[in-house]
Amino acid sequence: MPRRIVNIVNFLRYDEPRVKMDLFEPLVEQMKLLKAADLPTTWLLQFDALVAGPYVDFLKREMPASHEAGLWFEINRMHCDAAGVSFHGDAHLNWDYHAQASLAVGYTPAEREKLADAGMNRFQEIFGAYPRSVAAWYIDAHTLGYLFNKYHITASANCKDQYGTDGYTLWGTPYSGAYYPSKLNAMVPATSPQSQIGVPVFRMLGSDPIHQYDLDLGAQKQTVLSLEPVYGNGGADPVWVDRFLDIIASAPSLAFAYAQAGQENSFGWEAMKAGYAMQVEKLRERHTRGDFEIETLGDTGAWFQKTFAQSPSLATVALTDTLGGKRRSIWYSSKHYRLNLLMQDDSIRIRDIHVYRDGYRERHLVEPCTQHAAVFDALPVQDGLQWSTKDHRAWGTPMLLHGGRIEYPLRAAKNPAVEESGSALRLTFPLVDGGSLIVLCEESQTSLWLEGRAPNDQLGLEFRWAPDVTTAFSSVDGVHLRYRHNNFDYSVTLTNCSANATRKGIMLNAAGSRMGLRFTE
Repeated sequence: MPRRIVNIVNFLRYDEPRVKMDLFEPLVEQMKLLKAADLPTTWLLQFDALVAGPYVDFLKREMPASHEAGLWFEINRMHCDAAGVSFHGDAHLNWDYHAQASLAVGYTPAEREKLADAGMNRFQEIFGAYPRSVAAWYIDAHTLGYLFNKYHITASANCKDQYGTDGYTLWGTPYSGAYYPSKLNAMVPATSPQSQIGVPVFRMLGSDPIHQYDLDLGAQKQTVLSLEPVYGNGGADPVWVDRFLDIIASAPSLAFAYAQAGQENSFGWEAMKAGYAMQVEKLRERHTRGDFEIETLGDTGAWFQKTFAQSPSLATVALTDTLGGKRRSIWYSSKHYRLNLLMQDDSIRIRDIHVYRDGYRERHLVEPCTQHAAVFDALPVQDGLQWSTKDHRAWGTPMLLHGGRIEYPLRAAKNPAVEESGSALRLTFPLVDGGSLIVLCEESQTSLWLEGRAPNDQLGLEFRWAPDVTTAFSSVDGVHLRYRHNNFDYSVTLTNCSANATRKGIMLNAAGSRMGLRFTE
């Protein structure tokens, strides 16, 4: 049976220049609730909270043995001063949330190492040991490799997928769970032991697996629908929380199921207190009855390192709409790709495919980010958000063909049957007009075929995107779909099918009733 794990992670800032608030109160109130519920918790301190304010004394006095302290690796002026590095933020601020100031990628690789040394050594001076857990909205591959190789951290975490939120776009990584990142790109799972950094990166914030992906489609940035207790349509809503936790507790997951709860202190206690208290009680109840385990981020990371030599295949299966509608979503990820299927009413759509290549370097691996905004991503094959507009959606749609001609999109009569086998996930969709569509996701490829249909029923798969949207698709070359993204060339190999580029996208025609897409090169 796969493990089902929840980490409660609260990170602590000393400074919030955007809104005046009491940043210490959330720590005090969160600690009361978590100690009363006897739930293991991880507290991550930003460098300024480590060296100033009442945070360290309070944690040393109040933390139970089941809690851990770690480092929140956002950069601020106090951190830079301790490291002998020039701060890249506003001259009047200690902490500036923009990417070039607060993220390690705003600094040179040598400066990142100095910042890592300053943070880790000061933590060790205060707590008597180096932290096992170091996380941030984003830690680049150079910094992450340095932290692992020199300080042997057991766990890291980065932000969920988001488009433009707070000026950060993180897009294309496995949607939930954890993975071993590539030495060249912390967003990309390594495909071989030689290319990987040996610390797992966990996905933060409990992202809604159905709706978060294409929230605010067509806008410059997304709002948030996650387990964070400050959000009224998500983590502050007890109905949404129960539906989300049901997925973690009982839905198919392959290697393990995972979610990260908790809240940063810079929202203030008033904004989070109702949702936070509600969540702690639900987590306590479910933990007590054995729905899932709750442990520290460092413990989960140590277990991951002991259990998996390479990134495992994972699934998130959400067959009940978290917002009460008729949408359902299934995510599959491996060290080679991720794929998302979206069902709405009786439609079956491939909403997202991203592939992973060890050679794809993140934008700021060496060159510092000098802009307020930053992009961290993987390689798109189908992007249902960025290749869509409000009027035209980018989809991959399974089609019924006769003689190579499209008859109609295949429609599901009900939710698919889901079977797990090792690293594979098999989905059987009963169809409205009889028979079934099978979608088999395996570590290196996805296959689709028809069962229980007439001999002349042929399967097609049409990928479309919005007109005048720039995509990564380049050409069809024999049995390869070729792509170019961020000056990087890559391909997908077709099996048992042919392909034609069309004015609207790509049309795949199965050789009979079966086809496949192989995501390794």
